[in-house]
Amino acid sequence: MTVTTPVLASTAARAESVSKHYGEGDAAVRALDDVSVSLQAGQFTAIMGPSGSGKSTLLHVLAGLDRPTSGQVYLGDTEITSLSDRKLTLLRRDQIGFIFQSFNLLPTLTAAENIELPMRIAGRRPDPLWVRSIVETVGLAERLGHRPAELSGGQQQRVAAARALASRPQVVFADEPTGALDSRSGAELLGFLRGAVRDLGQTVVMVTHDPVAAGYADRALFLADGSIVDEMTAPTADAVFDYMKQLGA
Repeated sequence: MTVTTPVLASTAARAESVSKHYGEGDAAVRALDDVSVSLQAGQFTAIMGPSGSGKSTLLHVLAGLDRPTSGQVYLGDTEITSLSDRKLTLLRRDQIGFIFQSFNLLPTLTAAENIELPMRIAGRRPDPLWVRSIVETVGLAERLGHRPAELSGGQQQRVAAARALASRPQVVFADEPTGALDSRSGAELLGFLRGAVRDLGQTVVMVTHDPVAAGYADRALFLADGSIVDEMTAPTADAVFDYMKQLGA
């Protein structure tokens, strides 16, 4: 079953009848099957599902990291599926933030330099007030002069998260951002993302397998066999855990 969410004026990103296939013939894998979904601006959305359900594929397609086999993807009012590789690269650089399991920090740069790096590569001057608000939210003001090797794993991931927000992207996409962190560091990162949505008006879309992580979100989408099968508003860890058991996760 495909769940279609109405397109709102405040929609940050959406997919319309998106399918993604890998391989051909009997070996073909249908990672996404006619998915339509809208993601509201200023909201924290968690995408969940069993292994192989298509949740990471959906995030990658929405973020312009992969192209669908069919269907359209929009970032705001921009249809990104038909963009050239160059225009898509520029759009990702300027309008999308990414957080992955691996921190991807440059070891020779300080935390502050890592946070500002994407904007400097783009030839843009960082907004000092905005960057300061992010640094205060992330709670690393005293560590900005430290290099990654001098930071804990949780601190490095929060630097990566601050870097993702520093350019004021339309959407921050996070793929299992707590997967390499201990429970305390993971809670710190999720608290930061929650605060970025609440206090800074950011839009966050996160793939996770962890019901506790999903409990920080405003909305949880559930995938199975490449389709969105359900969603939950104001999810709690216990409610998500119970639902995931029904999905066999």
